[in-house]
Amino acid sequence: MAVNPGRRRWMIPLAVLAALTMAGAPAGAAPMKSAPSPMLVRTAHAAFWDCPSTTTLLRVAVNTLTLHPGATLDISFTVRNTATSPCTYTAPYAGVVPGPTSTTLTAGPCGAVSFQIDDAHHHNVWPGDEVVNCPALGFAQLAAGATVSGTGSWDQTTPNGTHRMRPGNYTLVVENRHFSFPLRVDKP
Repeated sequence: MAVNPGRRRWMIPLAVLAALTMAGAPAGAAPMKSAPSPMLVRTAHAAFWDCPSTTTLLRVAVNTLTLHPGATLDISFTVRNTATSPCTYTAPYAGVVPGPTSTTLTAGPCGAVSFQIDDAHHHNVWPGDEVVNCPALGFAQLAAGATVSGTGSWDQTTPNGTHRMRPGNYTLVVENRHFSFPLRVDKP
């Protein structure tokens, strides 16, 4: 295949550019800084009911840090017992009391993992001071090396659910300030 002489002079610089791109920055050059990505997942040792923090690993994930009108904040968690012996946690009963505890866990005011939403002044604005009627709870066992998980959500409404929170900065607080995520509620 013949190469047009006018195009050939561009082939070398493109090849050099491609090689530099693949190899990265030249030695001694300052690395390019990128904006830090928001942390949507956090993992740390934390107490989980009767499971001690030294042997319990808690992973919390959220789907977003910016809530647009109509969006829901989804929270998921996984708890792992790294100890060599079982420990107990509280879970809702499955079906009629007394009965086995449910393996489907939730996050929230009555959940296995608690969370709240604080405003910019660190006041709890959800669930707030509302009285919450929780289901029947019982003890479940988390075996050595086992994990349990669950989910929760917040639809940006006030505790009484009558209207959307005002736009602004909030903080998702999980497990009594063990984890926190900065949130932004956008304007409609």
